[in-house]
Amino acid sequence: MVSKVLRFVRLPFLLLAIFAFARFMLGVNGVPYAPRGNAMFSVFGLTLISSFYFGALSKRLGGFGWGGTVLVGYSIGMWAQILIFLATWVSYAAGIETSYFRHWDALNVPEGTVVPLGAAMMARVGGLVIGPIIAIVPAVIGRACAALAPEGA
Repeated sequence: MVSKVLRFVRLPFLLLAIFAFARFMLGVNGVPYAPRGNAMFSVFGLTLISSFYFGALSKRLGGFGWGGTVLVGYSIGMWAQILIFLATWVSYAAGIETSYFRHWDALNVPEGTVVPLGAAMMARVGGLVIGPIIAIVPAVIGRACAALAPEGA
């Protein structure tokens, strides 16, 4: 079932990779994080929306039971967190100070705090655990709304 789920969620995987890259490039090009830069290419927002839609489609189009729907949400959430983890590491390794992945707000620390690499990566490891679990919730809610989803061919 895992391989079937991974084939099913290829589109959100691609979109998340595009959003993570675009977000990274915003930082590289010096686009300010606030007030509006943070809203562009939100990996977290796309994760929740993708989990909801693909959770809703998981029964009719994917042919999954509730366990498959949970795996759909988990897979989307894990992929998003892996991308965030890698983008954070690359930001530090390349010394990109303005990157959206190492901004104090993105790392949930007090305003103006400069977060060292070790602390940032530990925060991102926490995201690898919690992020996929969070993505399961909209997938299950989407599945509960599956009657509104289109029929399969």
